[in-house]
Amino acid sequence: MNRKIVLGIIIAFLISSFNAQTSTKYWVKLADKNGTPYSVGTPTAFLTQKSVDRRIAQSILTDQTDLPVTPAYLSQIDNIANVQLLYASKWLNSVAVSITSTVGSVITTATNAINSLSFVVNTNPTNKFKVVFEKEVPENINMHQKVQGIIEYYGNGYDQAQQINAVCMHGYGFRGQGMTIAVLDAGFFNANNLPAFDSLYARGGVLGTRDFVEGGNSVYEDNSHGMKVLSCMASCHPSVMVGTAPEADYWLLRTEDAAPETPSEEYNWIRGAEFADSVGADILTTSLGYTTFDNAAFNHTYTALNGKTYPMSIASTMAVRKGMFVLNAAGNDGTSPWQFIGVPADADSICTVGAIDASGNYASFSSKGPTADGRIKPDLAARGLQTWVAGNSGGYEQGNGTSFATPVLAGAVACFWQRFNTFKTMKVLDTLRKTASNNLTPNNTIGWGIPNMCSLPVGVKEINSNVNMFNVFPNPATNKITVKITDKSHTAQTIELRNVLGALLKTMVITSDETLIDLSSYANGVYFMKVNTKAGSSTQKIVKE
Repeated sequence: MNRKIVLGIIIAFLISSFNAQTSTKYWVKLADKNGTPYSVGTPTAFLTQKSVDRRIAQSILTDQTDLPVTPAYLSQIDNIANVQLLYASKWLNSVAVSITSTVGSVITTATNAINSLSFVVNTNPTNKFKVVFEKEVPENINMHQKVQGIIEYYGNGYDQAQQINAVCMHGYGFRGQGMTIAVLDAGFFNANNLPAFDSLYARGGVLGTRDFVEGGNSVYEDNSHGMKVLSCMASCHPSVMVGTAPEADYWLLRTEDAAPETPSEEYNWIRGAEFADSVGADILTTSLGYTTFDNAAFNHTYTALNGKTYPMSIASTMAVRKGMFVLNAAGNDGTSPWQFIGVPADADSICTVGAIDASGNYASFSSKGPTADGRIKPDLAARGLQTWVAGNSGGYEQGNGTSFATPVLAGAVACFWQRFNTFKTMKVLDTLRKTASNNLTPNNTIGWGIPNMCSLPVGVKEINSNVNMFNVFPNPATNKITVKITDKSHTAQTIELRNVLGALLKTMVITSDETLIDLSSYANGVYFMKVNTKAGSSTQKIVKE
């Protein structure tokens, strides 16, 4: 019997035995960080070097929001009778506490004691949240596509990756190498045992796991939603399903308790986001959203969806300011009376993701904008109707929801940012908007539309690239292809031939303006030709038939 099942039995016993005992959670806002032993001048005392390096690369200064909450404040709160300190948020300078008692007056006494502390601004109860996951197509299919070349390699994942032109990015060799993606979700059931992730675990691509719901590092016995989300990016099961960032590294963070009557997931998410920042994640992707509570008096209201009211939305914007690219699902309320996005999809500066079908049409369930302050949401869209994901037992299935559109896009963003690694977060988002299908007339169903990961808008140039440097012919080719240098202002040095996985197949030294290359020993399919010069490089796609 695993740890969490045992824990559940114990909790159920205690509840039945001490039914009169109540435990209420509160969110305590603090005024300052006076007396902290930490300094913004020594960030490696509370951030990893990778996190510091990410800030340096984007010219982001470490500031007071990075400092941990003052330890002396935590001790004083924790020492109050019947108060248990649960966790602290450095970004929001707040703490979550639990007050346990069999008498209501004791809870009042405890909150009064907290509020009497000179460094406390206010104390508010947190409530229990409801989150609605997408509805999945019930069939479970282990499908092997029997077609030639690149489509065969991607299998079920081809259409959803090709729709945003992520396949092209992979062909250039950008498959997420060196990028770190933090996935914040409800659990990653059995991910460490499924064939979709064999390659991921074999190469050490899971950097770590954390459970912010129950504590500890075990996330593989909980809800399968996060596992399916992960498969959209990290699956590397050639000819069956390859995701949009098959060589990125991942942190798997459980912040959501998917069972009914679960407490404070928004605050768990804040903890997870701060942790992801501290370990140097480049991208945060979340397929969760919140609008209603068990107690309707605490429901989020549309008029407050301005990105500046609810803590999770504020923290999402803060994560961007720390240099991370944040993606969040728009939600699945498009056909409900609510219709709108939720929290934190209303946050400023993040990429809120809507859902489309295989033809690029808006999926009617996808939640709509705008935000209460009039900003267009969602920002971009990806495949969220009948999206291929890994199944619980090792097969593959199709699911519906912005939950899956979000990671499909997140993986591609990792590859895009890997390619344009000098971009800051907002330039990444702005550039992708400009490449998208609806960029001239953005709306509140698909935003700027479907991004094209391999198409750059006017004014954006790839570092060390000259796209007009050479021609190849004939293309498609059969057994031989000619590379002709067209821009003679640069001295060409070598030609590289790579496959769709980015693997180097052949290198040739250039001795004249025209070079004949023999392709007879290679299988039919798509390849990439790269010409290197002293001034830079240029790559073109070629096809062998």
